[in-house]
Amino acid sequence: LGAIGFVLLETWAGVVCPLTTWEMQLRETAGAESYSGSFVQHWLQTLLYYEAPAWVFILVYTVFGAMVLASWFLVRPNRR
Repeated sequence: LGAIGFVLLETWAGVVCPLTTWEMQLRETAGAESYSGSFVQHWLQTLLYYEAPAWVFILVYTVFGAMVLASWFLVRPNRR
């Protein structure tokens, strides 16, 4: 509870976590590419907004659409 309270206070104050600041300094010292903002923001953005060829999205959308269609027949909605 104390740790998440600390994180909340940092967030409300607009302070970047000291560990994130230290990580960015170590990356720059090592010559690696760094990022701006918070650690969580960086990794969530990386996970949610990724780049892939168009065929990957077509395949994912097709599989998802087929699953939705199959679920319509396998788990019929109740009519009231």
